[in-house]
Amino acid sequence: MKQRTPEAYARSILAIALEPWLEGLHAVQHAYETDAKLRGQLDNPTIEIKDKLALLEGVLPEGSPPELRKFLGVLLTNNDFGLIDEVVNALREALVEEAAGPQQAVITTAVALTEEERQKLEARLMEQFGPNLEFLYQVDPEILGGIIIQVGDKLIDDSVRGRLQALRQKLGVS
Repeated sequence: MKQRTPEAYARSILAIALEPWLEGLHAVQHAYETDAKLRGQLDNPTIEIKDKLALLEGVLPEGSPPELRKFLGVLLTNNDFGLIDEVVNALREALVEEAAGPQQAVITTAVALTEEERQKLEARLMEQFGPNLEFLYQVDPEILGGIIIQVGDKLIDDSVRGRLQALRQKLGVS
């Protein structure tokens, strides 16, 4: 029998809680993209924020969270409503990453890294691949020096062995 993890339950709660947000944001995004009149009114700096929010009320699905309305008000107040498409896409990407769970970063070096080197490397990898990483360190003296990093389907081979193999290929030597 498969045992459920607390993380799986937490992800389920998160997905359920965010569903009304996604529905509302998608409805607003779609209306903003397809209704030129609405877009013109929302982008018009002479129309008051409360009037713009009233326009959006007609677009939002019934039962949309009040916090979503406040968020839309913040976008309007900051003159950032044009970012709605990017906000929706970023939220979707974050949810997909979260649903997928942590990615494993396999790091291979010729010698063991110090704790300080690990922390710096982990910070750089989280900037590049997102914070949802688990790190697995391996020592393989056969790579001669440098580092090999595998995250998902991405491979970064900056090892001496990898450079020598690339040089052999360029020179046509087996």
